[in-house]
Amino acid sequence: MKVRWLGNAAVEIFGEKHILIDPNFTVKPEKEADIVLLTHEHDDHFSPEYHSSIKKDVELFGPKTTLEKFDLGGKTVEPGDELEGIKVLDCDCYGSEESVSYLYQGILHSGDSAYFPEVKEVKLIFTACFPDYHEDYISAFKRLDPRMVIPFHYDPKDGLEDAEGLKERMDEEGIPNKLLEPGDHVESQ
Repeated sequence: MKVRWLGNAAVEIFGEKHILIDPNFTVKPEKEADIVLLTHEHDDHFSPEYHSSIKKDVELFGPKTTLEKFDLGGKTVEPGDELEGIKVLDCDCYGSEESVSYLYQGILHSGDSAYFPEVKEVKLIFTACFPDYHEDYISAFKRLDPRMVIPFHYDPKDGLEDAEGLKERMDEEGIPNKLLEPGDHVESQ
């Protein structure tokens, strides 16, 4: 399955359904999403301009506070929910009123969280890379044992050192990882 980083925390998943998570991107999606997932209400995770351009039949899911903040007509999700094979998980995004992470066919999108719930069969993790939480990330990755970790949610021009710092720590610990440029993709196996 192809998974593409679009900049910020935006991820595009090409599966049975075309999924877009946290659509505030710097590189446009390759195609129209079937499902749009929001992790929390921070402005850098949602683009009202993108939302106004999507078709009416696109399914939109997010925490209640996120849907309310942006006045969206989507469906509310909470940790423990499952929708079309997507598990909604607990997380803790700093400064957020309410946040969730998503697991779909082994792909974990953690939003801004440094907290990773206990889940099995994680193949690929997209993670924020805030330096204050590098050791928390490392601990979680050792526990979850993914096949690959992709740092995201950084500015490739001005914030690359955050991602490089996490990559260095993961390399030291033998955790498989890869830095992407916005628009790059990986294959989930």
